[in-house]
Amino acid sequence: MYYYIVDPKNLSQRQFERVQNQLYSSLSEFRISGEVSRVTALRSAAQLVLSAESHRAKNIIAVGSDDTLHDVVNAVPDDEEITIGFIPLQPSSFGNMLGINSISSAVKTIAARRTILLDLGSVIQTKVNQKTLFLKNLTFGMELKSDLNKGNLYSFKLISQLFNLPNIEVNFIGDRKFQGTNTLLGGVVFNSRDQACGSSFVNPADGVLDVLLLPKLSKYQIFKYRKHLLSECLENIPGVSILHLKKLEILGPEGLTLRVGTRVLAKAPATIQIEPRKLKIIAGRERMF
Repeated sequence: MYYYIVDPKNLSQRQFERVQNQLYSSLSEFRISGEVSRVTALRSAAQLVLSAESHRAKNIIAVGSDDTLHDVVNAVPDDEEITIGFIPLQPSSFGNMLGINSISSAVKTIAARRTILLDLGSVIQTKVNQKTLFLKNLTFGMELKSDLNKGNLYSFKLISQLFNLPNIEVNFIGDRKFQGTNTLLGGVVFNSRDQACGSSFVNPADGVLDVLLLPKLSKYQIFKYRKHLLSECLENIPGVSILHLKKLEILGPEGLTLRVGTRVLAKAPATIQIEPRKLKIIAGRERMF
């Protein structure tokens, strides 16, 4: 049975009606219709996953954004029989990695039901022992206000905030083999990433996390490399450290926020680690890995 969890977040009513009609038409064409539930202010994706469980659904399809998929993955129980699918309603970097770039291609992919096993990253907040999974990457430091127009690289407000980003003294342990304290502008922990940075692809099935640590930069360097800072293409900035780890323990500073996009998943002290072959997901033939 297919259970579709539809999240219209960030779409206008008119846009949603258009993509909803396209979705239903495609599901009917490929004969994979099932129960469809919509995320609302009163029903979260996590609650709808519980509903899917009660209906004994073994194919749970996240329909929406990368955030929708993230919420569904975190709510699905650790059950080898459950398969996750994804239908992006807007441009999606994770969809691109899966070989899915439209509603029609996503539905066709789900109908073919070609499954793979992917790694997931997890972050455990030490003080409350709370674990959250992530699909793509986790960031710390380099926190800008979400209302900035990042497309305008010459925005005075944007450049002013970049110049005032604080440096942080990060105390960490890597794979329990080495420990260090570095002054950093921030860092990114990748489980997966598309090829938007024009560099080597981060494979979501290689069993390791790719950690990029950005050192303290001068104002000249911040201005020069602002595009890379905003796109998280940190490896293109001179002086960045690149580590390949199974586990990263961030001991301090206490309270340092660890984010997925603008969402705060945890605060230091916390442990970030790889969970190999954790996610059973439907992928296209044109996937990047």
